[in-house]
Amino acid sequence: MTGSSDTSRGDSRFSPSGGDRPPEGAVEDGEVSRAAKSGFEGWLVSKPRARRFASRHSVPHHVVEWILSRFRAEGTSGSEAARRARELLSERLAEAEDIELLKMEASSEGSVKVIDKVEGAFDGGRGEPVLSFSELGLGKVPVDKEIAEENPRLLKGGFYANVELSYVGDSDSSSPFRAADLRPLAPSGTDLLERLSAGRKHFSDAAWLYFLVRSVGLAAPSEKVGPRTVALALLRLVPLVQKRYSLVELGPRGTGKSYLYEDLTPHAYVLQSGTASKAQLFVHAGTGEAGLVAEYDAVCFDEVTTTSAEVGEIVSGLKGYLSSGASRRGKEEVRGRASVVIFGNIDRPVGEVLEEDGHLFAPLPEALGEDTAVMDRISAFLPGWEVPKLGPKCYASGLALPSDVLAECLKELRERNYVPEIRRRLTLKGNLTGRDRTAVWQTISGLVKLIHPSPGGVPPEEVADEVLRWAAWLGLEMRLRVRAQQHRLQPDEFEEGEFGFQCGEGGKTVAVRLPEE
Repeated sequence: MTGSSDTSRGDSRFSPSGGDRPPEGAVEDGEVSRAAKSGFEGWLVSKPRARRFASRHSVPHHVVEWILSRFRAEGTSGSEAARRARELLSERLAEAEDIELLKMEASSEGSVKVIDKVEGAFDGGRGEPVLSFSELGLGKVPVDKEIAEENPRLLKGGFYANVELSYVGDSDSSSPFRAADLRPLAPSGTDLLERLSAGRKHFSDAAWLYFLVRSVGLAAPSEKVGPRTVALALLRLVPLVQKRYSLVELGPRGTGKSYLYEDLTPHAYVLQSGTASKAQLFVHAGTGEAGLVAEYDAVCFDEVTTTSAEVGEIVSGLKGYLSSGASRRGKEEVRGRASVVIFGNIDRPVGEVLEEDGHLFAPLPEALGEDTAVMDRISAFLPGWEVPKLGPKCYASGLALPSDVLAECLKELRERNYVPEIRRRLTLKGNLTGRDRTAVWQTISGLVKLIHPSPGGVPPEEVADEVLRWAAWLGLEMRLRVRAQQHRLQPDEFEEGEFGFQCGEGGKTVAVRLPEE
């Protein structure tokens, strides 16, 4: 990390000048711990312990944290919860090589219990839902309609679950098993966001940010990670709280670009190859089956700089989808709400990229990196070259929210619109186009949602001026970076961006600049 924005000043305020500095400095760990225990008793999990568990077992962090927090909620100590979690995973975590042993055990005992990621589909021929098991490789395992109805997410991408498999042997079933019982390894209840909002009231703005970044596995500003890194980490969460948000991040390997979406939430899908077919992404022209944009809250293209021809095939579909939320193939149309996140790797200094390639989209495949119409649909360009490589000094310590609880609350926040309230106190200035304004308001709204999560929105007077200035700066900076590359590519069509904002009627107009410019 470089730049003055990462120099600690030892205070706990937002930058009064309207810069990108979140609350930092003088927040003490004891203050955060006391607020956490007061606001979230029974929810908290030890992040270091969860990290150690996740490194030993082939399941995402959100699954490990759910198991640990469940045992802690039952009143056990941290060490006892760890022992019970270790025992549960050792006994039930599915492995592909165990399938024949499971069949034999189930045939002898009548049933067997396993932990695996399950995904449901409705078998029209049999007239009943069936399950597929990720690690075991089992498919078309019948399950009672009542179980599927109680767990609607089974048919919307699936989840990790504790499943009891009954052995049915040589029946007319398509599988020797039937799912007799199913318990999701995920938080339940309809009041998660209400509880998060109530717990948030125990924190100052600065302490809440400290706690929030710790809940996604990062150290906090007063520890080893600078405030600029924290701001960029929170921007990575915006696609999870805003519908059809589009984020591009280019940076070195090892900075955790995809970690958040792979390990901390079950509501995102990461395309490891960096691309997908139109049928997989949008809609299958023959069957009409909806694709990933209709099933998940975020679809992430990882390492897209390593792909080329395949990306060109889906760019036209992406342009239409990011504009309207709809995509058509033949007679079939699908409407989705998923955000689109594009990650790419660059190993050169940003100044060198600008000097040699002319613009920052150049490392992407030509279909993405040279099309200004695609760029115009990007909500934010996150400067991943500013994010340090993740290492032990960047990892969270202490108690925090389980990531699966946070993920469910972020999902619910997608249904809330904070923009009307924010606009009463914040005015965007400069030569922003309509798409610029839409993108900036999306980012600002997402950041304010993170600082003030609430099921009913947030009264404008509850949001500090410093929070609004911080969110406005980041929203404008991330979109200005897009506009700057458009201007570099087509200066006759896209004038140089002059972006700024005013907080309050008598507030000073703040001009936003790009660090790399």
